[in-house]
Amino acid sequence: MKLPVKFDEVLLPREGIDMEKWCVVACDQFTSQPEYWEKLKEHTQGAPSALNLIYPECYLSDKPQERIAGIIDNMNDYLSRDIFRSVEDGLILVERTTAHGNKRYGLMMIVDLTQYSFDPKDKALIRATEGTVVERIPPRVKIRENCPLELPHILLLIDDEKRSVIEPHIGAATSELLYETDLNMGGGHIKGYHVKARKMVEEALEKLLEDSTKKYGEPFLFAVGDGNHSLATAKACYKPENPLSKYALVEVENIYDEGILFEPIHRVVFPKDVNDFVEKFNKEITGSVQSKMFVGDKEFTINLPENSIEGVDKVQKFLDAYLKANGGELDYIHGENDLKGICAAKGGVGIVLKPMAKNTLFSYVVENGVLPRKTFSMGEADEKRYYVESRRIK
Repeated sequence: MKLPVKFDEVLLPREGIDMEKWCVVACDQFTSQPEYWEKLKEHTQGAPSALNLIYPECYLSDKPQERIAGIIDNMNDYLSRDIFRSVEDGLILVERTTAHGNKRYGLMMIVDLTQYSFDPKDKALIRATEGTVVERIPPRVKIRENCPLELPHILLLIDDEKRSVIEPHIGAATSELLYETDLNMGGGHIKGYHVKARKMVEEALEKLLEDSTKKYGEPFLFAVGDGNHSLATAKACYKPENPLSKYALVEVENIYDEGILFEPIHRVVFPKDVNDFVEKFNKEITGSVQSKMFVGDKEFTINLPENSIEGVDKVQKFLDAYLKANGGELDYIHGENDLKGICAAKGGVGIVLKPMAKNTLFSYVVENGVLPRKTFSMGEADEKRYYVESRRIK
């Protein structure tokens, strides 16, 4: 079976660019905290930065046409001014140390979008791990469809208990250091190495694909760990007349990497009637595991089901039904402290959810299709992938 990956040109900022100002956290983070993005804008003002090439999702409803036109102009300007350098056969090992001290590794790869599907019935080689909200795709298509570049925050996971794909290249003498920098806004530190042993990586992936068929009864190579809607958007933008659009640049990580932490994604609700919401929530959601609810600046104890995935499912179904019937707003927050701060500052109701065990991910997806929406996050918001690499898509 043919691997759904290729290794081709990847773009990096040329030497001399201030990498600390270039690298920017994933656009779908801090969606309820525009002050984060305003502070970042002030910090990077006047310097080449990925911030000028992405659309922070907290601004999706703020002058979208004007913002998209500005992003395209900035991409074309950076390309014309030789802001980038080319890494041919761009197999890059990414070493990320977060501000919390955990270190994780990934390999940049270019994946074939025709081998990806978010429909569980397709049994694709690249699969979504959570339900995809199709309504979220068209606004993101408007951003991507006319852009000459992509900057990915997509993280794909492999089930590589033998540590055969990524780990052999950590500290390898044949790997060349391409970049190293501290990350702004408390993101930690990052290094990138050019891996020259392409054939070794391909052979390890082929063996992993073969082993997946034996283990699960069906071929299953990559599970989306982060950025599923971005991957779905990329596939929606694929046009046969543009061969570059058939592919997307991603970072591949091993689920057995000790530096990969599965964190829960908490909910913050802004109901029209807070008391009514809290009363109905506590009546509907019960269980044997204690958790927390923030109501404004106050903290309360709630009870959730023992199984964390069941807990997310029940909470999400309750929220969807309640908000449909009664109105209000919902957002998804990474980090309990951020959740607490938002509730205190904006008068929301915060629901603290529990993490799932990461080694159950692949088997759960094979058996059940997808997880409930927003079940897990690979780390807190400031541990998300930072934009460094980019790729031509036109």
